[in-house]
Amino acid sequence: MENFDELYYQRPYQKEFDAEVVSCEPCGEGYLIELTRTAFYPEGGGQPSDRGIFQLDGQADIKVGDVQKHGDRILHTADREITVGCQVHGVIDWQRRMDYTQAHSGEHIISGLIHNHFGYDNVGFHMSEESVTIDISGVLTWDELMEVERETNAVIRSNVPVEESFPEGGDLEKLDYRSKKELTGKVRIITIPGADTCACCGTHVMRTGEIGMVKCLSMIHYKKGVRIELVCGRKALLDYERKVDQNAEISHLLSAKPYETAEAVERVKEELTVANQKLNAWISRYFDGRIKELAKQEAFLIDFEEDIDRNSCRKFCDRLVKESMAPTCAVITAQVDEKGVYAYCICSSAVNLRNLTKTINSSLDGRGGGSPEMIQGSFHAEKDRIQEVLTEIFSA
Repeated sequence: MENFDELYYQRPYQKEFDAEVVSCEPCGEGYLIELTRTAFYPEGGGQPSDRGIFQLDGQADIKVGDVQKHGDRILHTADREITVGCQVHGVIDWQRRMDYTQAHSGEHIISGLIHNHFGYDNVGFHMSEESVTIDISGVLTWDELMEVERETNAVIRSNVPVEESFPEGGDLEKLDYRSKKELTGKVRIITIPGADTCACCGTHVMRTGEIGMVKCLSMIHYKKGVRIELVCGRKALLDYERKVDQNAEISHLLSAKPYETAEAVERVKEELTVANQKLNAWISRYFDGRIKELAKQEAFLIDFEEDIDRNSCRKFCDRLVKESMAPTCAVITAQVDEKGVYAYCICSSAVNLRNLTKTINSSLDGRGGGSPEMIQGSFHAEKDRIQEVLTEIFSA
């Protein structure tokens, strides 16, 4: 049962501490270290553990890469052995701790507001180095989520205190709070006035202003509800900086104003669609001419082209068979950007190509496959060798 008496609860903003080593056990390539006390937060409640270092007098820093709770014990995974009874000075990776703290508090606000406005529960919660995902039990529209996001950031700007309490007995039973599971023993309640009341064992900011901001990145349908991806605090600022930089580059490339890049991209897409239509028409005319130049074959026809795209290669090969240029046809095209590589497509109305794929690829250092009627891929072989092997296989 959690007693909430560790340093990461009692003094949540303490970055360094001193303690004595109680035990040191080998584990894999590291050691599991137990201390008399710790400010390192162990993984739990959807929040990853702290990382940092142990310092010993006259020795190099010892890395702490993970912290886990095992029953009543908190075990730190260290990269070196430490003698039991030694005094160590623990230093927490504070930026990592604050990133997760900002994210956890920000998630509470947005989940609490969704619950308050729509009655949906947060049924899944995951924090990674990049972002936070939350699974909500009902469906929201993007506009509804954006309204919740605006309200979340208003709560952050109001800089209200994040309250911690441990109600017991009847007081806890009367309290309306969020929890994913039935709780026993001592229950820690985190309250953000006007936004959320939730049972939680994670780390939190002292006041909402310390979160900075919350930004939702995406929302997809997931099971019977939605999965929301969001960033908080420093991570939200970094995300904003990256997107501003990218948008500025797009703005420059398209000669468009920063707030008009979407319209500029849409214009480019329309222009590209028209250009592709014209290109396909020219390719079709080119293939009309090639068919007139090629002689029909009784069993097998092979045609080498210079750097046509793989899609056109497939379409032309299919057309050769349908126009009865040969029962089996192969179109081979050299890839200008891949020296010594030929893209291939083989179509047939006479043989099962899937049964021959392994033989063809092994003979020509090829990669690819397909259906009984069509296979495609690439060869790493000389042109003459490709012609020799395929002619032997299909003209036999």
